[in-house]
Amino acid sequence: MIEKVLQPKNLYRAYRKVVGNKGAPGVDDMKVDQLRSYLDYHRVSTVTSILNRTYVPQAIRGAAAAL
Repeated sequence: MIEKVLQPKNLYRAYRKVVGNKGAPGVDDMKVDQLRSYLDYHRVSTVTSILNRTYVPQAIRGAAAAL
């Protein structure tokens, strides 16, 4: 299942949704207009690390408050 999610067409479909929704920056403060170049540069390494189960996501906003 994760292989389908990580296909380039699905990643860029998700990207277009975020752009269309004018998504807010995450904990990394990356703005939507910076996302495309980040994905272009880091997509392969990120997908590889997810598939190899070595990817470690950053904390989500509000996670500390939930503890």
